[in-house]
Amino acid sequence: MAQYLRNQLELFINITAHKKDYIAATYYVPGELLSLFDVQAVYIERFAGFVAAWRMFESPAARAKTQGFPVGRCSYQALFHLIIEEGIIPKPVSFSALSYTCKDAWTYCRDEADRYNTPFYFIDVHKTTGSNQIIYLADQFKELYEKLKSIFPLRASIEEVVAASNKALEIKQEIDAFGMKNPESVNIIDSFKLFPLYNDLGKASTVEILKDFENKIKSKSVSDNQHDIPRILWHGIVPLYKNSLLREIEEKLECRVVGEEMFDFGNTKLSCDTFFEDLAKRIISSRFFTRESRIEAIFKGVKDLDIDGIIHFSHRNCGFLPPLVPLIKNKSKEQKIPFVEIKGDVVDPAYFDEEQMWEKLKPFYELIHGSK
Repeated sequence: MAQYLRNQLELFINITAHKKDYIAATYYVPGELLSLFDVQAVYIERFAGFVAAWRMFESPAARAKTQGFPVGRCSYQALFHLIIEEGIIPKPVSFSALSYTCKDAWTYCRDEADRYNTPFYFIDVHKTTGSNQIIYLADQFKELYEKLKSIFPLRASIEEVVAASNKALEIKQEIDAFGMKNPESVNIIDSFKLFPLYNDLGKASTVEILKDFENKIKSKSVSDNQHDIPRILWHGIVPLYKNSLLREIEEKLECRVVGEEMFDFGNTKLSCDTFFEDLAKRIISSRFFTRESRIEAIFKGVKDLDIDGIIHFSHRNCGFLPPLVPLIKNKSKEQKIPFVEIKGDVVDPAYFDEEQMWEKLKPFYELIHGSK
């Protein structure tokens, strides 16, 4: 974690004090692609998440509105918009986005690129599967590569990036396998802190960070009584300004959160010969690519981890995860798994009613302990 935070601090210093050019990108723009070039890659959601965790602003959504940010859009982009408009970070030299998964994210990038008169590198992702879709998406990644190559010098070779990415995924798969067999050994808060490493696949530092994380969870001892308390799956994100929330829920509900879904990187390894196709395959094979794939992944986790209850934190104004809540709720009811939805804003505390949350969790407590 310390290494990860140092990397983000270095990025912040590079784009502020050292005035290095950066590309503002949405979460699923492949990190391996941007890692090839001598330009800083600032992932909007991750950067906004750090600002939210540091509580740099009170009521950031309302404050962003005064800086011209449209009402009703995701607060991740609102916060990123705010830190640019208030001069905390400079404007990017370009924006890059995929039409997956968040419409607010890519439309924000498009609109801001137009407003700042900077390039907008857009990757169109069709919600279909098959070889034609892979080729269509891979061709766009290759086109982005060629555009960036004409502007920025290369910093690493495809061979170097592929080797680092595959090694990181190997370690991640070992972490997943160990966590599946020893779910109480993994602190889910650590998973939430590290899931943005997805943006850093292809960097040597990511291999080191994941290896340290693997060593940490494998060295942790778990008391026998932890195996007897209810196991919970958490879906969505946690409030970034209140990282203690999961621990408090575990204490008050006498349960253990043993799984979440954001730390799922998939299992698609890369090859130098099919680099762009493999990047496309990773997107298409994601648990989030279709509703069906996400439902399947969720309830495979329910079975494999012997889950006693599901909590879904639905982020305000999010069109990505919350729309699937009715399907998850119905499937949970079919399988007699207690389910509760918590609503709030993971970036702006002004829109999170913690007292209301605890009221909703009272009957959930009875349900998960009634199954034991």
